[in-house]
Amino acid sequence: LRKGNQIPCLVRTRDPHHLVILHIYHMHNTTKYKLILILSSSILSTLILIGAFEAVSTILYYRWKANFDNSGWLGKVTIPSSDPVLLWEYRPYGKNEEIETNRYGFRDRDYESTKKPDHTYRVAFAGDSVTLGLGVSLEETFVRQLENEAAQMKLPYQVQSLNFAVDGYNTIQIYEMIRTKVVDFSPDTVVYVVCLNDFDFTESSGDKVRYFQKPESFFLVTLEKVYRRLMGIEYHQYYFNKNKDIVFQTILDMHDMLEQEGISFQVVIMPIFPDTFQNYHLEGEHNEIGEFLDENDIRFFDLLDVFVGSGESPRYFAPGIWHLNSVGHLFVAQRLALWLFADK
Repeated sequence: LRKGNQIPCLVRTRDPHHLVILHIYHMHNTTKYKLILILSSSILSTLILIGAFEAVSTILYYRWKANFDNSGWLGKVTIPSSDPVLLWEYRPYGKNEEIETNRYGFRDRDYESTKKPDHTYRVAFAGDSVTLGLGVSLEETFVRQLENEAAQMKLPYQVQSLNFAVDGYNTIQIYEMIRTKVVDFSPDTVVYVVCLNDFDFTESSGDKVRYFQKPESFFLVTLEKVYRRLMGIEYHQYYFNKNKDIVFQTILDMHDMLEQEGISFQVVIMPIFPDTFQNYHLEGEHNEIGEFLDENDIRFFDLLDVFVGSGESPRYFAPGIWHLNSVGHLFVAQRLALWLFADK
């Protein structure tokens, strides 16, 4: 009985204890089988519910996608990219109510050639919508105003500042864009403007990631959102802790790739703009980024210090949590000019 899985129909014995042992063995196996049946049924029911959730979510996804126009950007400016890492890029000579792009598909002047002019120090800025300058004109962006500030410093060369930002890009996309497009312009230095939403690979793109790349599992995406809300973890802190190892490695990859091309690499850390800088809750994240860059000998400039040191309210520089106004762009351009060119 101890070795078998079947119970005999008839047991002949003179010892009454054998019957008790048989009865207990029978009860034990019956309970085990019931538990297995309950567990199997629960798993099967859960899988059926998840499958139904995925099916309904897929239908709703394609209905949503059919009406998505990225607030009027899709097609006019934003187009699918043939690069599976980039997912999307800007149309050459694209135009909508907010921005225009040049022949290369960037919000910048229309350079006739990628070749760098003689006696020119070329700075290429890479980033997301903050660097792009959403909400301000092209000439008001800190990328463009950096040239004006540098011109007043009487440098031994002309400074040319190029804007390679694309709204919604995260660190992985920015690396790919630098590798495939920025290097072709032979910049002397590349400046990656890190925003704290770059650590989010899904939500901060204004739904473009979801549009251009269908989620592998709607259930897992929903489960993650529910978990974050139930735990009460602040958005930037959640994605920073989740993806910082990937982001840090990608920044190292940027540095190594550009070093092989003979191009210097520098990082600017952009803060967010809450209602007040007092008790700024992401200071730890700034410090951790700075420590990582220091350890890897990557030159960086944390703008949080100069914004706080100005004594002005965050609303003086930005109407919302991420995007600068014209005052904020000028403030950044002035500080970057000193940081980049004071020793020159």
